Amino acid sequence: MPRYTTDLDQLAREVEMAFYRASGPGGQHRNKVETAVRMVHPPSGITVRCAETRSQAENRQIALKRLAEKLAVLN
Repeated sequence: MPRYTTDLDQLAREVEMAFYRASGPGGQHRNKVETAVRMVHPPSGITVRCAETRSQAENRQIALKRLAEKLAVLN
């Protein structure tokens, strides 16, 4: 039995999310809005970040998938 869940819905409830402004190119939208996501999974101590897109929702989903992949390796 895995120690950590890899279900994205359950992970979304377990993590602590912080949003911040991404740096680099991307125009005014990226520089004015907190679209980058940092997630900390307290039970495992794993931190993931995502700032690839200009959409906060897309970055959140990408970060959740990365976290699930890292937890799967840990399990």
